[in-house]
Formats: sequence, structure tokens, C-alpha cells
Amino acid sequence: MIFIAGAGPGKTVKYVTIKPRHCFHCNNDSPWILEKTKYFVSLFFIPVIPTKTQYLFYCPICGNTQKLEKEEFERIVRFEAEPYHADNPR
Repeated sequence: MIFIAGAGPGKTVKYVTIKPRHCFHCNNDSPWILEKTKYFVSLFFIPVIPTKTQYLFYCPICGNTQKLEKEEFERIVRFEAEPYHADNPR
């Protein structure tokens, strides 16, 4: 019997901040992107077991990234962000 298993990112959810933020790396003011990525163990290319969740906050111009804790990510999403649409970014 052959099993095909692997691990990797599953679904990614993105949000964009309502107000522009200043990036001290590239010195630009722009709406930043919040990203939540869940990683899974897959069996026959079907995600089965979640292994970790990563929360990132980054500048869309230079890619300067900050890792966030779950609580901080949820607070920013709740009060300062809206869903991100790639076809209509702010």
C-alpha cells in the first residue's frame, strides 16, 4: 500500500488596514497587509491535520514583515482592517 503524505500551507486569508501606516524600512506610507496562513499535514493531497497558524503583518511595497501573536492579529483585524481583494487593492 502506498501513502502520499506531505506538509505545507493551506488556505491564506488576507486583510488590508484602513488607514495607511508608515514603514520605517522603505519610508513609505501605505495600507499594510495582514495575512493568516494555516499549515496542514496532507494525505493524498487532502489537508487533514492542522499543524500551525502563522500571523504576518507586512508592507506591500518593500515586504518588511512583522510576526504577530493571535490576539494582536485579531485586534487589528477587528478594529483597523477590512478584507483584502487583489483585484481592488486600496
